[in-house]
Amino acid sequence: MSYFIEDYGVRGHNAVALEDSIMQKGKQVTANSKILEGFVSPFNAAVAERLINAQFTVAGKTSMNEFGIPSLLNGQTEVLGAVKVVSDGVVDYALCNDIFGQYRKQAAENSCCYIHPTYGTVSRFGIIPLASSMDRIGVVCKNISDGFNVLSKIAGNDFRDGAMYPEKTYKYEISDKRIRIGIPKAVTQKDELFDENVTKTLGECFQTVDMELENFDVYKQVVYILSCAEISNNISRYDGVKFGYRTPAYRGVNELYINTRSEGFGTDVKLTALMGAMVLSQENYVPYYEKAMKVRRLIKNSLRFDNYDVIALPCSIGNDPYENLSLYALSALAGLPSVTFKHNGHNIQLVGNVKREDLLLTAWEVCRHEL
Repeated sequence: MSYFIEDYGVRGHNAVALEDSIMQKGKQVTANSKILEGFVSPFNAAVAERLINAQFTVAGKTSMNEFGIPSLLNGQTEVLGAVKVVSDGVVDYALCNDIFGQYRKQAAENSCCYIHPTYGTVSRFGIIPLASSMDRIGVVCKNISDGFNVLSKIAGNDFRDGAMYPEKTYKYEISDKRIRIGIPKAVTQKDELFDENVTKTLGECFQTVDMELENFDVYKQVVYILSCAEISNNISRYDGVKFGYRTPAYRGVNELYINTRSEGFGTDVKLTALMGAMVLSQENYVPYYEKAMKVRRLIKNSLRFDNYDVIALPCSIGNDPYENLSLYALSALAGLPSVTFKHNGHNIQLVGNVKREDLLLTAWEVCRHEL
């Protein structure tokens, strides 16, 4: 997989690469799908608009999985464009939408950092929607402090996105609070090296608190059911009539829809759409979708950020991508911010409370200087 789907030839400290799901006026945007072949954006996404207003330039559109959907059957073998373009020093920053954790995991594995902001602090206007209740633009960077500077330029209320917090701007600064790190031992013990080394070292730099992530064993199922349902709804707009690819061979509207979608979507998108249609069907809605929504609420309500400030998690618990999905589901389901990075050979994920990115920045600074 190459860096760019489209390279504008721009480089330098203020150059930012955009995932090919983020619209830029007059530029093609396809989310790496044949179904959007030839579609040219009529306007800028809010994040692109704000970057340009802040004197950043767009370096190009990075390669990605189709619509951002990873293969849970075969895993992610290639480094994604937004990570590769930063890890190789082509640009300092890249923006992308990460629901399933592939960018967060790969960023740490390739000596980069990923900032996953609180849901509702960065506008979704102008991004190709995936799972709308989980979509959010994050930042791939080499230095989390610099990455938060970029995040401060794109975060803030946008009237065009109806699921946002009211704050017009966000300023991310180091806090003087003594941070308490929550350690979910039942999870960290799944990664023996992380549990032996990182947990011990965190205890030397922070006050650590033993905690439990209730319902962790079903995190992956809940995020998969709900995301498939939302993705299935969102991609229903691609029918060969309004925009994008249209099959050349059809007789009647039924064949137009069927052939266009059969030819235009890849295997992983088709599987996701089928799963979403199944859980939203009349016979499965209550036992699957409605139950998953109830468990999502239980997961949110089970968190006790009055007992700890930040939760520490590994970035992987084996080679099974479906199992690893559990580690990234918490942030997606509860709308929480997180950062991932590599330190002393270990990939670390820190998850904070809503709009407490300052504590994640502070914890990273402590890790950087003391661990």
